[in-house]
Amino acid sequence: YDAAFAREGILRAYDLDEIFDAVEPLAHRPHIAGDRLAIVTNGGGVGVLATDALIAQGGELASLSPETLAKLDKVLPPTWSHGNPIDIIGDADAARYSASLGAIAEAGELDATLVLNCPVAVASSADAAEAVAQSKSGKPLLANWLGAQSAGRARQSFEAAGIPAYDTPEKAVRGFMHMVRYYRTQQT
Repeated sequence: YDAAFAREGILRAYDLDEIFDAVEPLAHRPHIAGDRLAIVTNGGGVGVLATDALIAQGGELASLSPETLAKLDKVLPPTWSHGNPIDIIGDADAARYSASLGAIAEAGELDATLVLNCPVAVASSADAAEAVAQSKSGKPLLANWLGAQSAGRARQSFEAAGIPAYDTPEKAVRGFMHMVRYYRTQQT
């Protein structure tokens, strides 16, 4: 990140991969108010990877309010993480993804949501992606569905819905932070 470029409303990318990570969310021109990110995942490990990337890049993991936690408690199994990242457990199906996103849709303590999926044998990743693509929120939504072959249909659903989708959680966070930096420069 280069402050001189930021004053001009320009973001600096250091390689072709990073250019695509930056352009994907900016192409949809979502309004973002800050850098507080909620992470919804069916895999705790991938949620930790995204959290580490967010902190390393200067973003903030949103602190969930008691009201938001209560809403999540109503729609998630008792074994969910009870915090952010919101680990909705490995057997999460489309309905659980949808319910989780519905519970946080109006949460004032977050500025965007990153939804992650690790493929599992007991739930359809493609169906979960379709539920995410149909979710309604006034805040930016980004996705990372792991798997080269298994995530193909999911990425098509996201593309059709205008949701930036990435191959890795780290790339998704990098795309989010480019969006944050771009909108910060527009405010100065």
